[in-house]
Amino acid sequence: MRIALDAMGGDHAPEQIVEGTFDFLREVPDQDITVVLVGHQDVLRETVRKYSFDPHRIHIVHASDTVAMDEKPARIVKTKPESSLVRAVKLVQSNEASGVISAGNTGALLSASLFLLKRIPGVRRPALCPFIPTPGGGFVLCDAGANVDVRASDLVQFAVMARAYSIHLFDHPQPRTGLLNIGTEPGKGNELTLKAHDLLAEHIPDFVGNVEPRDLFIGKADVVVCDGFVGNILVKFGEGLIKNLTEWAKEKLKRHPIALFSLPLMRPALKDLAHDMDHEEYGGWPLLGLNSVAIVCHGSSSAKAIKNALKTATRCVSENLINSIATGINAHLDISQEDHALATS
Repeated sequence: MRIALDAMGGDHAPEQIVEGTFDFLREVPDQDITVVLVGHQDVLRETVRKYSFDPHRIHIVHASDTVAMDEKPARIVKTKPESSLVRAVKLVQSNEASGVISAGNTGALLSASLFLLKRIPGVRRPALCPFIPTPGGGFVLCDAGANVDVRASDLVQFAVMARAYSIHLFDHPQPRTGLLNIGTEPGKGNELTLKAHDLLAEHIPDFVGNVEPRDLFIGKADVVVCDGFVGNILVKFGEGLIKNLTEWAKEKLKRHPIALFSLPLMRPALKDLAHDMDHEEYGGWPLLGLNSVAIVCHGSSSAKAIKNALKTATRCVSENLINSIATGINAHLDISQEDHALATS
């Protein structure tokens, strides 16, 4: 198995990308798994020399260009064909790699993957599916930003794809699926969620109904579906809340000197909490619905995030996640066709 890694993508490339790769190879000694670092070969060779490595498990593919974070993604395959991001996706397209990872321009990876790797037959809209940690374990959210405007049948497809991901990656044999909404009653929401609720109830096993945002962290669902506009706002709000809550707590502790003396006793619990809330423990977000594995990492990803993204990608490949999604989508093609007919009538 070969995973193509955009070594020039992200705020800390290529140093953190390369370090994360070696951390992964040390923790996963399987000699059949190799990583293809895609980027400027001179820069990568110089960075790789800092580590002792097995040349059979690391390959460097030269890419003379890069994609900046602020570049428009729509035509990136045509405007930056020799960029590390596009070259990495092309390795998957040509079957020289089984999956691709990038911490670079998210829109560019989405655009290049859709253009070159294509969608699983029947999938109308591929979707981003992050894992959100909670005190009870966590849930996967789909979609988290790939699709702003969707149909009710798209939400059913998101549920099918995210359920497969939850089953394979998080060992949930019967994941409970919820629809993110403003109330728990079936009659709540807008036209999209009202129709989606009925379709999900009819076609998705273990559908638990509407889930309000305030109930996401009490373990009501293992899979939560919504449109990408709502999902992206939810994720970014959560990231901002965690970051600012931590700083807020530090400021409050400074005002209470007695509390500071108790910190050594609290440190183990705080360390566990920080671990559970750290998005880098889960690596990146898979783009579900493509014919191949594609993982989107945060632009600020450290070596730890890259290491864990590689673990996620290799497990997606070894667990045949794409085949499972294709089987599920094929079983629900009638919903998409019916919804399309209604939308165009």
